[in-house]
Amino acid sequence: MGKMYAALIVLVAAGLIGCSQSDKSFEHAIDEKLNDIVHPKDMKVSLSSNPYDYIKGEDSNKDYKYIVEQGEKSLNYMLGEFADGNNDGLREYIMAMACAEILQEDPASKDWSSGRGWYNHYKSAENP
Repeated sequence: MGKMYAALIVLVAAGLIGCSQSDKSFEHAIDEKLNDIVHPKDMKVSLSSNPYDYIKGEDSNKDYKYIVEQGEKSLNYMLGEFADGNNDGLREYIMAMACAEILQEDPASKDWSSGRGWYNHYKSAENP
């Protein structure tokens, strides 16, 4: 009985470690994709002040779509990034766009002009 209990503990611990490493790999993948979007290879895009230009390119569009397609997992990660930081640049705007798309927000009702603005609106709507 003792050996079976010890084996069960080892399996549970290994599973928890695996989940943690898997989460880190996912977070790393999302960070890489966000960085690739924010720092495009196309110099014309990198000079643009329009955040939407950054997700139009073939590679950046694939990265953006990947982030959105991960759904709730991406959403939770990006909400955590907003909660843990105070930045409000292009990266946050791209994250806000992805979060809004994941949440299926109506683009016509967009009432934010920055990523942090979207997050603050999201938090206030969540906790009225």
